[in-house]
Parts: sequence; structure tokens; C-alpha cells
Amino acid sequence: MRVKFLVFVLAALIAQAGVGVEPVTKIAEPRWAPHSYAKVIGYRFKLPSDDSKQPVPSGFTLLKDGVVDTTQLESLTAKAAELRPEQVRRLTMALQAKKVTYPAACYDPHHIFVFYSGDGKAVAAVEVCFGCTRVSALPELTEPMWYRHDFSALAHLSDELGLWFGTRTVKEWEALQGEVKRKPEKP
Repeated sequence: MRVKFLVFVLAALIAQAGVGVEPVTKIAEPRWAPHSYAKVIGYRFKLPSDDSKQPVPSGFTLLKDGVVDTTQLESLTAKAAELRPEQVRRLTMALQAKKVTYPAACYDPHHIFVFYSGDGKAVAAVEVCFGCTRVSALPELTEPMWYRHDFSALAHLSDELGLWFGTRTVKEWEALQGEVKRKPEKP
């Protein structure tokens, strides 16, 4: 308590002196996070079309009519892992990155992080498509957060949880993303 008071006084004196130093602030808290949950589980899932021989239109989602389709999630789950509190914080902070992302037109997510209440009900979720770098969430993300996500942090978190794809590593995916960003625009 005494240290906090001294830091506050010092910050106030510096601010009054006109020195160009920002006052001491708390670490940024995530703007998108459920108010109450008991646990968070990350999933990698197959799309219904993954085993299909027929072309299937893009745009599958487990987030329908304001709820998570847990029945379909259960049948499509390939892997699952529970997140520790620090991993939940990293997840929610990755949703409010300062850098802007520009998703492609497709949306074929293979990852979802579901926030569960104490009685096992899904109360919130973050669905991620690493193919087009797009996120959907329940509750929905607010407008200032649209297309401001740290996909590299989300990819590393997915890898850490054992949920990453088997087809390429996170480093290979990051390199591919760099290639896509550097690709010259067509005249």
C-alpha cells in the first residue's frame, strides 16, 4: 500500500512538472472477456466438409444464433485442452492487438476456445480461422476490435496447447503469412 502511494505521488509530481512521462497505469486488461466463467477449453475440430469428396462452400461456424453448437463441436473435435489462467489472459489480449489484420473472404475455422460456467454451460467463445485470419466471437466483438487480432500469438497459444495443425509448423505458417503480406499488388 505504501509503495503504491509513493508511486502515485511520484507520478503526480512528474506530471505537474511538465516532464513528458506518462503516469503509471495498470497493465491493460482485455476489453473482450466473459464476466464469469469456470474454465476455458481450446479445441481443434474438423469441418464437416474435411472428409467430403464434394466441394463445400466456405463459411462453416459453430457459433449459431448467439450460442455455441456444442453438439456439433463434440462430434467434430479432433483435440482439446484446458487453458491455464495465464493462457486465458494471452487469448483475450490477442483479441485486442494494436495491429490491423485483413482477412480473406473464406471462413473455415478449425479452432475454438469455449468459456464454460461452473455448471458446464458454454457462456462465451472465440472461433479462429488461421486460413483467412478471421475471428468470430460470442459475445460479438465490439467494432473497435474488428480486425485487430494478434494471430501469431493465437497460433503460438494453439501450438502450446497441442491444438495446432499437423500439416505445417507455426513458424512455417508465420513465414507463409509474411509471404502473403509481401506479395505485390496487381495493377
